[in-house]
Formats: sequence, structure tokens, C-alpha cells
Amino acid sequence: MKITLHLGISVDGFIAKPNGDSDWVAPADEVLFKNRAKEAGCLVVGKRTFEQYQGTIYTVDGVINIILTSKPDPKITNVLSATSPIAAVELAKEKGCADVLIAGGTRTSTAFLEANLIDEILFSVHPLILGQGMKPFEGGIFEKSVKLLDSRNLEDGLVELHYEVLK
Repeated sequence: MKITLHLGISVDGFIAKPNGDSDWVAPADEVLFKNRAKEAGCLVVGKRTFEQYQGTIYTVDGVINIILTSKPDPKITNVLSATSPIAAVELAKEKGCADVLIAGGTRTSTAFLEANLIDEILFSVHPLILGQGMKPFEGGIFEKSVKLLDSRNLEDGLVELHYEVLK
């Protein structure tokens, strides 16, 4: 199973504004994200990010959607819940997924990296400087080396950086 983290990120390294908003993410990145989720067949997202974008980005149709949360909400339908990255990966395996795409936020990305469960990272770098905000990884106890596999120009002035997480 390949586990890939996909994040939109500003030039100065933030995935969201201090309040968690990422209204600056380009439409081309949203399309790319949804296509990647469909290719993977399984998407794991943190509960706060899911709730923030429920009805717009989430849920992704035709994909097993898993919310990472310590308190599953029975009112949220068409999704599965997992209490940890390991539980999310096991649930994806049970559902027959060969690949998993992970999406925000900081706590989810950090938890997966800390559990040594990310194989690849895709950063869609937006031509924007936020100055402050939420980082992709914060507060975890880890140090990881990565290898740049590819970089390419996308629509809307985006640059995609594709890394392998070395284990």
C-alpha cells in the first residue's frame, strides 16, 4: 500500500492561514486533489479539515472517505472514522484499498509522519506568501529525510514538488 500526502502550500511553507482557512488554494489544485483521491480510492482527512470543507470538497464521490478523529460523529454519513493513523490504514486495507491519499491538516499530517506511514509527499506550491499560519508538520517527534522525485509546473502558477520519504 502506498500512502501519499497531498497538500497545497504557500511559498513560505504554510498550508493554511492562522484560523485554518485555505481559501487561497487555486482551483487547479482542488481538481488535482480530487483526481488523486479517485486514483487512490481512499482518502484520509482530519476531522477539523473535513468539517471546514464538508459539502464543498468533502466527501469525495467514488472514494472511501475516512475521517481521523478521536470522537466519531454519527451524524456524518458516507464516511468512516478512525482514531489513529494506524487504524485508518488498517481500515483502508480492510476495504480493499491499494493506495491512500492523506489531506490536511497539520495534526493529521504530523500524526502520519510521526507514525512513519507516509511514503510520498506532494506539495502544490502556490505563488503566495502568507507570512503566518499553519505548517504542514508541527509538534511531532521525528526527523525525516526526503528525496525529490519530480517537480513540474501546473496551472494557475503552481509548482508541484514530489518527494519520497526515506525510511
